[in-house]
Amino acid sequence: MKKILLILFLSLSLFSFSQMDRRIGRIPQSTSTKKKEKIDPIQLSLEYLKKELNLDSFQEAATKTYLEENQKEKEYILTLDIIDNDKVEKLKVSYEKMDAQIDALLNKKQREAFIKLKEKRNGKDKKNKKNNKEEELENQ
Repeated sequence: MKKILLILFLSLSLFSFSQMDRRIGRIPQSTSTKKKEKIDPIQLSLEYLKKELNLDSFQEAATKTYLEENQKEKEYILTLDIIDNDKVEKLKVSYEKMDAQIDALLNKKQREAFIKLKEKRNGKDKKNKKNNKEEELENQ
């Protein structure tokens, strides 16, 4: 009887050792060595506007300045200790101010393209807000 228990104990211990993780010390294959590059939103916006509106070098420089000013103002507004609705309103005013400054730089053809871009952007915003509201109602 003791021999059977001893054999049973040894077989169970061997079985448990065979299930041991043998990857210890190895480098997982799923890790990536690529580092994500930070994307500058100002540069990205500038490149998009330059492409869509065919901006010349003066317009590009002025637009970059307006985008940078708007970014600084946006960061400042977000740090204010006010309710979120007031922040949203201040951000809208800041954004409209930037749009007006950019619009003043453009010629007639560019202005028409800029208006289309704004309409496209506003349409996406309204769709996103509508979808978010529908999702919230479904979740309740």
